Amino acid sequence: MPDETPEPCSDQQEPAESEAAELEEFQRVWTELINAALHARSRGGHGHRGTGDLTLTQSLLMEAVRGMDGPSVGAVAHIVGVSSPSATRMIQQLERKGMVVRRRSERDERSTVVTITAEGERALAERRSYMECKQRQVFDAIRPSLRPVVLDVLRDLRQAIEDT
Repeated sequence: MPDETPEPCSDQQEPAESEAAELEEFQRVWTELINAALHARSRGGHGHRGTGDLTLTQSLLMEAVRGMDGPSVGAVAHIVGVSSPSATRMIQQLERKGMVVRRRSERDERSTVVTITAEGERALAERRSYMECKQRQVFDAIRPSLRPVVLDVLRDLRQAIEDT
């Protein structure tokens, strides 16, 4: 989502031989996981007809709007991790679908604030329900004995990503 140019990892030392093999396997499996998630998204979650054709980024944007009190377009863009022009285009698309409305801020007339409509709330609830169903399917596919380990790994991954 954010437009970021990758920075080289210059401050890291060369791993030991056994660690290098583990790192290579981690990188391969990580790439496979991301590809599987993207493939699953293109198969169903991205264009699910019952959600008004919300993209993942549009639904994230709407969730951000929903969680804030009359946010500006810039504030929403920042939270979602997209540029203000991208957020503006998405908001215009959502407005055409009747899912959000824009209006001038009462506090600062130079600013535009965004709110979710009843149709937007309905689409978000439907999207959430659809995603929870998909998450349940993935959860059910994990052996019960491995679920605690998977949860620990996911928490560790989240923390590692936040820390980098």
